[in-house]
Amino acid sequence: MKILQVNKYFFPDIGGVETVVKQYAQAVNKEHTVRVLCVHKDLNFKTVEENIDGVKVLRCSSLGTFMSMPISFSFYFHFFKLYRKYEVFHFHEPFPLASLLALFVSSKRKIVVTWHSDIIKQKALKKIVEYFQSLLCKKATFITTTSPDLLNYSSVLKPYRDKVKILPLGIDFNATGAEAGDYILYLGRLSYYKGINTLLDAFIKAETDRELVIVGDGDKKIVDLIVSAQKKTSKKIKFINKFVDEEEKQYFLRNCLFFVFPSIAASEAFGIIQLEAMVYGKPVINTNLPTGVPFVSLNNITGLTVEPSNVDELANAIDKLSFNEDLVKSMGANAVERVRSCFSNAKIMADLKALYNEL
Repeated sequence: MKILQVNKYFFPDIGGVETVVKQYAQAVNKEHTVRVLCVHKDLNFKTVEENIDGVKVLRCSSLGTFMSMPISFSFYFHFFKLYRKYEVFHFHEPFPLASLLALFVSSKRKIVVTWHSDIIKQKALKKIVEYFQSLLCKKATFITTTSPDLLNYSSVLKPYRDKVKILPLGIDFNATGAEAGDYILYLGRLSYYKGINTLLDAFIKAETDRELVIVGDGDKKIVDLIVSAQKKTSKKIKFINKFVDEEEKQYFLRNCLFFVFPSIAASEAFGIIQLEAMVYGKPVINTNLPTGVPFVSLNNITGLTVEPSNVDELANAIDKLSFNEDLVKSMGANAVERVRSCFSNAKIMADLKALYNEL
């Protein structure tokens, strides 16, 4: 089959969805003809054809972004130019620019929608875009989403649950655990929904004398918050304010005692970084969001789950793992097994190929 994947961005633009699109394209590229249609992330007046790790990519010109959405007129020109040439159209939502295409694509075509997240922050945009998202889902042959929790949470998906298939995110299962480290780790983007303020308050309140290592870059307000916390407390907070490469990321994950994932809003739909910690045998403290976050690492099995923004619960969870290395070891072993059995890329990509074969 000839498959056109449609997403906002593509590698080397980095993000959770972009990683998934690349995984999907590479997984089926040998059996099918795959192209990715995307947009330049920054202002760029050129549309370029690229070959990235064997995947054909058409990156459309861009007028920049508005409310986190790229603005591109050439995107529509190239989509309709390709419309007759491809058999399967695989949309990754949310992507409002592509959602509008629901008005024009035929339900007689083979349409796949992968639902990564609802729109959370842009309230004004949400109601308008959800109309087109719903129409696209109505026309879809089938829909995939990353967890049963997200299916139950999403107001857009509920009317179409009969055509929804659960296809979690996955990672390469090539690690077999690691020695227990001695620091507590947060690694990721510094954004409003990541719960960094809750993490700092909880860590300062906790009794542990272990070091908290925070690795990432992003919102300047959060950067300032971390720096301020370092100055106000005698507790050990190490802040590495940069985007780390893959090798550095794996080093931090491999050598921590446990991982903290304190997100506070449903903008956090899954959290693949949890899997990257779990594959090294690291328990995860996550939050009880109505999305796939607590589906990835399970409470009292592969880690601990606390209520979002609850400083006391998070402080207690930090102490529980800080002072009980036997618990860390047993939960870590469970974490490795959960990744192996449920989230290995080999399994997820086999399931994806089976879904395509149904078409």
